[in-house]
Amino acid sequence: MSRPSSGRSVVLVDQAMSSVSNILAVILVARSLSADAFGGFALAFAVLTAILTLSRAYFGTRVSLVDRAADGPALTRALAGALVILAPLLVLVVLGASLLSTRGGSVGVIVVVALATPVVCVQDIARFGASASDHAWAALVSDTLWVAIMLVPFVVGADLSAAAALTLWGVAAVAAMVTALAMLHAWPDLRTGWGALTSRHAVGESLTYAQAISALAVLWVVFAASHFIGPAAAGSLRGAATAMGPINVLIAFSALGLTPALVRRPRSHDVGFCTATAGALAAVTLAWGAVLLVLPASVGHALLGESWPGIHAILPWTTGEYVALTVAAAAILGLKVRHRARDLVVQRAAAGVVTVVAGTLAAALTHETWAVSAMLVVAGTTSAVLGWHRFRHEVRHPSAPPSRREPAADGSPA
Repeated sequence: MSRPSSGRSVVLVDQAMSSVSNILAVILVARSLSADAFGGFALAFAVLTAILTLSRAYFGTRVSLVDRAADGPALTRALAGALVILAPLLVLVVLGASLLSTRGGSVGVIVVVALATPVVCVQDIARFGASASDHAWAALVSDTLWVAIMLVPFVVGADLSAAAALTLWGVAAVAAMVTALAMLHAWPDLRTGWGALTSRHAVGESLTYAQAISALAVLWVVFAASHFIGPAAAGSLRGAATAMGPINVLIAFSALGLTPALVRRPRSHDVGFCTATAGALAAVTLAWGAVLLVLPASVGHALLGESWPGIHAILPWTTGEYVALTVAAAAILGLKVRHRARDLVVQRAAAGVVTVVAGTLAAALTHETWAVSAMLVVAGTTSAVLGWHRFRHEVRHPSAPPSRREPAADGSPA
């Protein structure tokens, strides 16, 4: 039985609110820092984003693929518990990677980002659990509260430092997390959380491997751009991704809102559903890219400060990259509901190799940010072409999927 369209609409609005909270944080930080200093923040935020992406791939996939909405809250409790267990490790990874990449600069900002990382991940898994449990309103209330708190400096006209802005963002994240967990009645369970960490889930694992390849490849290129071109280049790449925030919303929505909708439909609907998804996402991406390109410079400076010229210069390439990523996301949706674990890894591995090799060479040989961004278009296109090739092959020659039952959180059979 498919999810009502009204439920998916709530999920889409929620995903937009989730993106807005991060965009507001980036805007507040960008307005208070020079282009080079913003580049240092961008590196730390990129590490947090990579960890969040992996959390969504492994834990978010598991809860979004539950066959029955009634199973969502219990599994969410277990997965939130698993993230609580991992919290110290997540903080250390963000601290270590960020301090190493920035050579110790912006320590205060990095510490705040690191401490916020597990909070953001737990709140995010609660959002996935709410969507899979047909309680999307819980996620929307949570993210709306986060945005409301982040809007306070804009409403009162406060001029916050970067550290103060990120502290406010972290406090808002805690409030949003508590709200989501309370409304879903899914407080973290450490016992079942350990079971969730030690149990296996083929699709979740494959998506984690795939996302790890993709996330690490992007991080590598951002670090390479900072090393060979300068910190401002990293800030431009991060800022351009922030400017594409509405498209990130739609890509995330394909995983958060469309996966439960498609997984409960007959598999004969997969191609039509995914084709329509790819077409709609690509069209919106092109339209949004055009809006950004004609945005007055005064507006760009007001939003992203000194980093805007560098961001604007690479927006044509970033738009092309995101068109490819939206088409790839539709193929990933089809492969995921068909439990094609190996194909998901192969797709991301190929794109990751292209990202690392081409992106690094572009940075090292040209010392131009636009050249690095152009190589990301090539990598995204590789992901889209390979993903759709494997998806259509699976449709023509379907293989028997493994059991879709999620094992019990303690690792015993469901």
